[in-house]
Amino acid sequence: MQAWNKISRMPAAAISKMQDELLQKMVTEQFALRHPYYRNMFKEKGINAAEIKGVSDLSKIPFTEKKDMLAPPGEPLYPKQFVLDPPAEAEVKEKKKGFSLFGKKDSGEDQAKYKFASLYFTAGRTAKAVPIEYTGYDIENLKEAGARAFDILELTREDTLINAFSYAPNAYFWQMFYSTLDIGSTALQTGGGRVLGMEKILKAVDNLEAPVLAAAPGYARFALQTLDYFGLSAANLERIIIGIDFTPLAVVESIKNLMESVGTKNNIVQRIYFNSEAKSGMAECEPGFGYHLNPDHLLVEIVDPESGALLGEGEPGEIVITNLDARGTALLRFKTGDIATGGLVTEPCPNCKRTVPRIMGDIERKEHILGLQGKTGAVTLNGNQLRRMMFAREDVLVWFAEINKSGAEDALRVVLKNVSGTDEGTVLKAVEESLKAEYQLPVTVEAGSLDAVANKIGLEKAITEQNIFDNREK
Repeated sequence: MQAWNKISRMPAAAISKMQDELLQKMVTEQFALRHPYYRNMFKEKGINAAEIKGVSDLSKIPFTEKKDMLAPPGEPLYPKQFVLDPPAEAEVKEKKKGFSLFGKKDSGEDQAKYKFASLYFTAGRTAKAVPIEYTGYDIENLKEAGARAFDILELTREDTLINAFSYAPNAYFWQMFYSTLDIGSTALQTGGGRVLGMEKILKAVDNLEAPVLAAAPGYARFALQTLDYFGLSAANLERIIIGIDFTPLAVVESIKNLMESVGTKNNIVQRIYFNSEAKSGMAECEPGFGYHLNPDHLLVEIVDPESGALLGEGEPGEIVITNLDARGTALLRFKTGDIATGGLVTEPCPNCKRTVPRIMGDIERKEHILGLQGKTGAVTLNGNQLRRMMFAREDVLVWFAEINKSGAEDALRVVLKNVSGTDEGTVLKAVEESLKAEYQLPVTVEAGSLDAVANKIGLEKAITEQNIFDNREK
C-alpha cells in the first residue's frame, strides 16, 4: 500500500491509471501464476492473463461467489485453493543471483510476504464461515487500513477507546485492535459481550471516562438503553463507531438520539464497512458521505445482482471486490452479497475533500430479500427494511422476527421486549400496525422477556445479532 496522504488526494484519472497497473500486475504475477483456483480457471476458460490490461478487461473473467469457496464434504483443506503459493525455491535462487537498484543483491524478501501469519474467518451470517489466510504482509496492510480509517474518522492517540467488537478470529475486531495499537491510544479491547459482558463494558466506559466506543449497532443501542438499569453514566462519551452489522442511516439517527437522551458529552455516530474478503474495513468521514476506499489495496465494482452487468456511478447494486495488494487468501471479482444502495462514486468527497472512490448509501444483504407467498400471490419481504424499521424504533429494546408457514401463505411473527418506561401494549400495537402497513402478510407481534429475546438473537454470544429467522422448509 502506498502513502495515504498521496493516495487520498490523487485525481480520479490518476487513481484509475494506478488501479489498471495494479490489477494487471496482480493478475499476471499472482492470480495466473500462484493462485491454484484462478490458475485452473484461466486454463479451463481459455483466459489469457496478458490480455487483462486494466479494469475495463475484468468482464472477461467470471465472478467468484461464496459457494465456490466452501469446502466440499471430506475436503477440509479445499479453501487452500484460494491461497497464493509462495515463490518456488528455484525462483528465489534465480532472484538472488541478480542485482537490484544501487548494486544491492535482491534479498528475496518477496518470499517472506507469503509466509502464513494468522487465520481469520468470515462472519458466517448467511453461509458457513470461510477461512481467510493472512500473511505478515497482509497484517501490515490491515494495520495501514486501520490507520487510514482512523484518519478518516479523525481519531487520535488522545482518544480513549473502548473496543466492544466481539473477540473472534475476524478482521473486524483485529483491525480496531491494530489501529489503537498503531497510534498509541489508550484502548480497552473488551472482546464484546461474549468476553467481558455488557455491565463491565459500561463500567469501563464510565470509569475510564472514555470518549469513544466501538460496537455493532444493535449492541451500541442496547448499551445506551441499559445504562440506567446498571446505574452507570456515559457523561464523557462523545462518539460511537458502528460496524460489522447492518448500519443504515436510520440506525445512526436512532443512536444519536439515544446518546442525547442519556446525557453523553456529544452524540457523534460514524460508520465502518467491514468485509472479510476485502481483508480490511472502510470508514466514512461523516454518515451519508460514503465509505472511503483504499484504491491501492482493493478494487470495487458495482454490478446488477442478477445479470452481473456493470452499473454506472451512483447506481445501486451488488459490491464485487478484487484484492489488488494481498497475499494469503486472494480473490478476483468476488460477489460479496452486499448491496450498496447508493452505488459507487469517484467524485471527491464534498465533506472531507478526499478523492478516493466511495461506496454510497446503506449496505444491505442480498440474502435478506425474501420471496414469500401472500394471499393473492408472491410477496417480497426485504429483511433489510424490516431491520431498518425495527432498529429505528426507540421504544423497542430487543426483538426478532420469524417467517413461518401459515396454511397456504407465509406469515410474519415478531417478538420484542419494549424499553423500560414505555407501555408494552402501546408498543406492540404500534409495531403491528406499522408492519401490516408495510407487508401484505399476516402479522403478529408479541411480547417476550429480555432474557428470551437476547438469547434468541445471540446478543451476548454471537459476533453479531441475528434478528430474522426463516422457519419455512427449505
